[in-house]
Amino acid sequence: MNRRLLVVATLSFVFPLAAIAQSTEQTASVTTPTSQREIHDLIKSAHTTAQYKELAGYYCQQEAEYRAKAAAERVERDRRAQVDAVRYQKYPRPVDSAQYLYESYVSSADSAALQAQHYDQLASGQTRNGDQLAVTP
Repeated sequence: MNRRLLVVATLSFVFPLAAIAQSTEQTASVTTPTSQREIHDLIKSAHTTAQYKELAGYYCQQEAEYRAKAAAERVERDRRAQVDAVRYQKYPRPVDSAQYLYESYVSSADSAALQAQHYDQLASGQTRNGDQLAVTP
């Protein structure tokens, strides 16, 4: 049983990281802003390809962080699911809170992935036709 849990934990960390490595190759060389205020200001003023790539890099980084947190929470959820259900008769059980946190991280990662894709498209559209594109935060 412990061996199975170890395999599940290892795979849950490896697969998201492999997908993240592929998606961040395009934006790996771009520096990302560090504070929420910088991101907000950049979203408002972005109009060049470099700025769009910077935003895409930030959201790729956010996606990676949320996927890693989700993988860790999945392991915790699986561990809590094995605890005797008789001990926890009342709602919410510990496994429920772990499940909700896992779902929250996955949702946040999906949202960040969509934002990264949006800014990647704006960056590639900017270089194709040279027109200034509108930014939707």
